Amino acid sequence: MNSNLLYDKWGSKVITGDAEAIKPNYAVFKNTVKAIQLLNKHIQRNSKIAIHCDVDLDGIGSGYILKRVLDYHNCTNQVLLINKDKIHGIQQKHVDFFKTYKIDLLIILDSSSNEIEYIQQFNCDVLVVDHHNVSQDKHDGKTLDGVHEFIIVNNTLENYNFSSEIEWLRNKNADAFKNIDSYEATSDMACGLTIYELLRIYCVCYSNEKLLENLMLFQWVAVTLFTDSVNLLNDRNQWYICNTVSSMQIERSLNIMLHEINRYKQHLSKSYINYEFAPLINKAIRAGAGSEAIDICLNRPQDITQLYKYAELQKQVLQTAIKDDEVYLDNFICKDVTNIDIGQNYSIENYCGVIATRLCGDLNKNTVAYKIKDGKAKGSFRGRYSDVDYRRFFEEYAPGIFAQGHKPAFGFEVDAELLPRIMSKIHEIEPKENEQYYITAGRIDSELRGINHIVDLDSFKKQGLLWRLAIGNSRVASRDELVIIVPLKDVVLSEIRGKVYEYDVLGIKCKSFSPLSSNLVQIYLEYTNNIDCYIKNI
Repeated sequence: MNSNLLYDKWGSKVITGDAEAIKPNYAVFKNTVKAIQLLNKHIQRNSKIAIHCDVDLDGIGSGYILKRVLDYHNCTNQVLLINKDKIHGIQQKHVDFFKTYKIDLLIILDSSSNEIEYIQQFNCDVLVVDHHNVSQDKHDGKTLDGVHEFIIVNNTLENYNFSSEIEWLRNKNADAFKNIDSYEATSDMACGLTIYELLRIYCVCYSNEKLLENLMLFQWVAVTLFTDSVNLLNDRNQWYICNTVSSMQIERSLNIMLHEINRYKQHLSKSYINYEFAPLINKAIRAGAGSEAIDICLNRPQDITQLYKYAELQKQVLQTAIKDDEVYLDNFICKDVTNIDIGQNYSIENYCGVIATRLCGDLNKNTVAYKIKDGKAKGSFRGRYSDVDYRRFFEEYAPGIFAQGHKPAFGFEVDAELLPRIMSKIHEIEPKENEQYYITAGRIDSELRGINHIVDLDSFKKQGLLWRLAIGNSRVASRDELVIIVPLKDVVLSEIRGKVYEYDVLGIKCKSFSPLSSNLVQIYLEYTNNIDCYIKNI
């Protein structure tokens, strides 16, 4: 058995293959047709369009994808927006500003699906394209002036209007949409992927079907996938990644920035994106230079190294905020940064996320970093497990708590006196040690099983179980197997074919030649021409 192997951060062997990912079918989200009709109306009129990007690389990447498509269609009246502080989404100040600064269409990317009270106040059409969970049920309609429309497109929404939308799309392009299947709502998309998929359909209906691929915008999608909190282990995401990582053809702006940052690199890689490119952008955003970062990425990529000055600033902030001799006795960390002075030109609140991330990663404890004002603690949470929904627990702990973002990483605002109580209880929703997944290579002795637990499933997937992804020169031949050991409760029987039982576990299709009955089962991954997975009782 020949295998392609690399090592993950636990020292375990992880198989990758070089089978080519299949190009994904179109994803028809809820409100897709309404959204592309609205967009086309304003493109045809050369309307004044404001694009609000969220304060991270997913937001900026989404803005780049959209702007390139608008530029192609000769939309010359564009305005780019990004929050100066690291605050997600639109606020009342945006509503007030656009009452005097008139625009025709506001496009909000990577945020604000739940900010319906602000969305409805705008005196223009509003299109929201987002991938964060939606907790309100108004997804389209009229703004409060009764004239303009608002439309929310979000990949986490079930599309109950699929049949009628498909009928409309097939009337536009019968060949392109003849075999399309219903899209099932998923959280496995960055906003960059959501806007790309929406624009794919726009281009099929109104423009050049090959436009996005010709512009190589799929590589910006891969960048947003790597840098956001999403699962990479599915066919759709793998297509974007396979056509980006190690490719000698690189999208023009990404290529310029690559060679400015590292003149010796010849292709994009996961490590370059995650540890060189993305941190450079995010450090500028935390310093309040989001407008500079977005301007460079979208308009002058040759100036990307100008952002290095903000990396040094962040290093100094972390040294000021995190003391080597500081002791944390509880099983959680509440880091109050209220009195930390980093200079009057910068906001410590912008650094709460990175402070919490550093402490959580270094000490393996759930962490909040926050600033207190008027009895409210406002800051960022970082959890130990990326597949645990800390955000929901946090938000539902008591009325009036604000918590928005991803399951393990989000911004919050809460009464300061409540915060220690929430943090003292939040570990209760985490998996018990004997319920966690663990991984080993080869045939391990039973007494050694479970010594190296996977921190969480999503991290494991991101670390290397991307079997459709060729890793360039890091592949080696070996006869060792990869074994994943999981609880039986996470194994789902999908089909029985004669004497073969087919199971779904961790998103992997597995075969077994006998029914599963033990509490723990082993999955063996073997590499032939394709990946074959076998599952056995322990």
